[in-house]
Amino acid sequence: MGEEIITGILVPMQQEIELILHHMHVENIVEAGSRKFYVGAIQGKRCVVSLSRIGKVASSVTAAVMIERFGVGRIIVTGVAGGLTDEVKIGDIVVATSSVQHDMDCRPIFPQFEIPLLDIVTFRCDKKMVDDAYASCSAFIQNELHDFVSREELESLHIQQPTVHKGLLVSGDQFIGTMPQYEKIRRELPAAIFVEMEGAAVAQVCYEYNIPLVVVRSISDKANAIAHIDFNRYIENVAKYYTWGLIEGMMR
Repeated sequence: MGEEIITGILVPMQQEIELILHHMHVENIVEAGSRKFYVGAIQGKRCVVSLSRIGKVASSVTAAVMIERFGVGRIIVTGVAGGLTDEVKIGDIVVATSSVQHDMDCRPIFPQFEIPLLDIVTFRCDKKMVDDAYASCSAFIQNELHDFVSREELESLHIQQPTVHKGLLVSGDQFIGTMPQYEKIRRELPAAIFVEMEGAAVAQVCYEYNIPLVVVRSISDKANAIAHIDFNRYIENVAKYYTWGLIEGMMR
């Protein structure tokens, strides 16, 4: 039998990591790069969990340390994101099949969105991890969601029947919350279904290290300043349970 693969689990916000750590058997806490790395196991499977903080640089540093110092063999990025299409609604889950850095623009030296000197625009997520994440999230919504979140709480946040989607993620160092920002992304990257601030940057790190990756997010807003929601309430009462449902399923 081969050596067990260590899973790196990267989350940007404090509320999103608390439930994971609650269920994790933490053996050691290592400080590196001004962040903590929790080393141990979830459901008997080896893992390293870290709060990356928000943004492309912060998440890239976290991913690189996970790979270099802890030898993770795959990475899961999770948390919340903004929806970009009518089909992707607040309370839905999105699994990235690929990702683009929407704020990468070195024209005229390189084409828009192309990563300089890599000749790459789109980073693909690992197909098996995508399939596993999609199955895990679908099972959680169908079988376990209401064990954690009441129907009344979902309805109060205007969440009807959550759905799991797969598609293109775009990431950048901007919170997308105005119509001009939203319309620019929709015009330039019409295939994108969700947007956040970390996943595509971690995807570049994983590409350069040849590490399998998947990015999974729940939709907290519509990224267009139209559909408002109590963000902190959503994180605390809904999103963190989605995150745990995904991790629980993928660490079985």
